[in-house]
Amino acid sequence: MTRWMPVVALLLAAGPTTAHQIWLERDGLTARAYFGEPVENRRERAGGLLDRIPGPRAFAGDPAASLPLTRADDHFGATLTPGTGDVRLVEDGIPPFGREEKTKTIMLAREGRSEARHGLDLELVPVTSGGNEFSVLLRGQPLPRAEVTLVAPPRWERRLRTDAEGKLRFETPWAGRYVAEVIHTEASPGGSGDGAWQRLRYVSTLSFTVESGIAWTGK
Repeated sequence: MTRWMPVVALLLAAGPTTAHQIWLERDGLTARAYFGEPVENRRERAGGLLDRIPGPRAFAGDPAASLPLTRADDHFGATLTPGTGDVRLVEDGIPPFGREEKTKTIMLAREGRSEARHGLDLELVPVTSGGNEFSVLLRGQPLPRAEVTLVAPPRWERRLRTDAEGKLRFETPWAGRYVAEVIHTEASPGGSGDGAWQRLRYVSTLSFTVESGIAWTGK
């Protein structure tokens, strides 16, 4: 039996942004993209680390139809139209980091679990709409034995791995927002000059809310 564990410390990685993630939250017809650490309720601000996110692109449905984003003090915001499904975001403009062999980080985010399809290079996709079973897909193909970190409303985290078919199941006993993260690094050289890299590092999040369950009112 697996158990939820309170977070004492997070895994750190090299580079100025790789210990952080971008995740999406939605309130009615407003979507907000935050950069920071959801387990700590940490949201970076303008004038600080948020400035290292140069130009994310958000979309709903058609990847070619970008949603206008506004940069606010602690987030990027988008106004949605009625009937909008799941919202996705791509940030691929962060410069490569490292000394000898550089790594290019691509940050991806999705809000909602109503669509049982992928729209990002690395994505947690519900097997059925609104369900708790998910597939981790890398460019549309299952990613077996991938580590996924799930942050629950009490801001506890649980680490899981996908099975041989790239699937896993979340337990969602609390009402509120859950944020899951999966990271994948691969040898994939690209770029040129000072912007060249030897590895790609995808950091992808899925955020969704659970309406019924154990109430959590902690700050």
